[in-house]
Amino acid sequence: MTKQIVGGLVAGFLLMVWQTLSHTALNLHAVQEKYTPNNAAIMEVLNQNLTEEGMYFLPGLPQGSTMEDYEKVQSTWDGQPWAQINYNKSFNTNMGTNIFRGLMVNLLIGLILVWLFAKMQKPSFAGILTGSLAIGFMAFCFHPYPGFIWYETSGIWIELLDSLAAFGLAGIWLGWWMRRKA
Repeated sequence: MTKQIVGGLVAGFLLMVWQTLSHTALNLHAVQEKYTPNNAAIMEVLNQNLTEEGMYFLPGLPQGSTMEDYEKVQSTWDGQPWAQINYNKSFNTNMGTNIFRGLMVNLLIGLILVWLFAKMQKPSFAGILTGSLAIGFMAFCFHPYPGFIWYETSGIWIELLDSLAAFGLAGIWLGWWMRRKA
């Protein structure tokens, strides 16, 4: 049992390490966080026009709109610019809480991976690695890929790389760790 807990915690830590490197030192997500020198002007317009925090889609319609309303918006805006806005009234710079939450989720994922692979009879290194990669690919296909299908989000291939690299690292570790003699 201790071996499984250690294996899962290290796998979760490796997931977190990849996420950290991907977003910081490797800066792979720069395409998803583009800069504009018009930051202040855009924020002023948003602050004047948005009263509630939330995700906005422009052009949008209020809840309860009819199918005819949707069809009219589609025909009017077809081929025109559109935007998604994630609007928050306060910029939270408390990285400690966010890092802790991310680490806890990744440690839990690592423990779940170990639990799944422990259910296999005599798992091979390749079986654990490919299983881990498959889980990473399924996670990518569930989210964020559907968002890309509908909203053409930037950086979709970086998201795929993140899933495969992180779960690949965890799979390599677990493939070695779970098969070694206690």
